[in-house]
Amino acid sequence: MAKRFLKLIENTITKMSNGGFLVGNYVKLAGDYKSKDGYKNLPAKQKEYIDSYFDSDSNYKIVNIKTAEVTPGPGNIDNRALDYVADVAKQLTVGRYDNQGKVTVSLDMLDQVEVDPNHLPGVPDSQRYDNKVKIKPEEVDEEEFEKNNNANLSNPRITQQGDSVKGTEAYLPTKNTKIPSKTVSFDNKVGNTSQYMS
Repeated sequence: MAKRFLKLIENTITKMSNGGFLVGNYVKLAGDYKSKDGYKNLPAKQKEYIDSYFDSDSNYKIVNIKTAEVTPGPGNIDNRALDYVADVAKQLTVGRYDNQGKVTVSLDMLDQVEVDPNHLPGVPDSQRYDNKVKIKPEEVDEEEFEKNNNANLSNPRITQQGDSVKGTEAYLPTKNTKIPSKTVSFDNKVGNTSQYMS
């Protein structure tokens, strides 16, 4: 009976057993990253790319942590070592990262951005835009409305009627509209309309 079961051994990866970082941590370049050995040993093109990649106010996230040496599989003992590198990607929007442009750096070049649990860093200014939506309603200026719709047609509230373009009414009426109608007729010429008018 015992031969039917496999013995499973689980290993928990913690922050301090993984070079001081975990996948999903928000990071930034250390202030003195150019003086680190991990940066000095890189080719000139790699240094230039790292400098330009981190030259923005975007958020950066670790998407992978690996040892400096390639190992044959995830269960290999060499995966737990002292020398780690991290793949860092720029956050394009919440939950979406620049996986095509990510860069691999040594962990000594990074500082962790401390955030509250379950809270993301703030939206960077470069990703903000001026929202034109007006939450508070405003009264429509009829003179401005007439000018925009009939003079230069810069107002988008227009309709096309045949070959002409005409402004539409974007305000509520201020008085009741009288609808022309006739009462029920009992005239013999017309016939008794009460049968189909009711």
